[in-house]
Amino acid sequence: MLDRRPQLLVFLKNPQPGAVKTRLAATIGPEEAARLYRHWIALVLQQLQPLRNTVHLVGLFAGGGINDFQEWHTLVHDWREQSDGDLGRRLERAFETGHGLGSPVVAVGTDCLELSADLVSQAFAALSDHEAVFGPANDGGYYLVGTARPLPGFFTAIRWSSQHTLADHLARCRQHGWSVALLPVRHDIDTWEDWQAYLARQESRHVG
Repeated sequence: MLDRRPQLLVFLKNPQPGAVKTRLAATIGPEEAARLYRHWIALVLQQLQPLRNTVHLVGLFAGGGINDFQEWHTLVHDWREQSDGDLGRRLERAFETGHGLGSPVVAVGTDCLELSADLVSQAFAALSDHEAVFGPANDGGYYLVGTARPLPGFFTAIRWSSQHTLADHLARCRQHGWSVALLPVRHDIDTWEDWQAYLARQESRHVG
């Protein structure tokens, strides 16, 4: 039986040294960067567990076979391999599959450790009366993207992995007349400075 619950897609890579978090690795080395990224995968997936009764949680993997992700198998309902191509193409194909099940689709990555089940719930709620939703990141990108239905061309003509990514996408939505909801701004972790800033915010929160 097909699972027609809303689709939550978590994009993640095989945490192999030299293949992930290269900007972080430039400071702390590829082995340590991969070790941290492995920890972040588990942290993000754990934070999404409260949603498991209401959404279909899918791991979208790249950089290895499904057995390379075995340690997280209990934290998702299903695994799918990312398609080839740039990020836009991979998102487009993943959303086509999700919408093919007749469900709204939300995608997140594993770079934002401030992602929470509540934020994702807000995203799906927003899709009840908006065609698209974004979770803006502090660097000009976004930590979450979702659509209520198929939107042809939604992922084209975007400058990916840049300070222009969200602005380009919002401009495309305006061009097509797609209604948009925005979640609160959160922080991605790409560099050593990002990681240290995240730890400082966590420490401040605990002290407060």
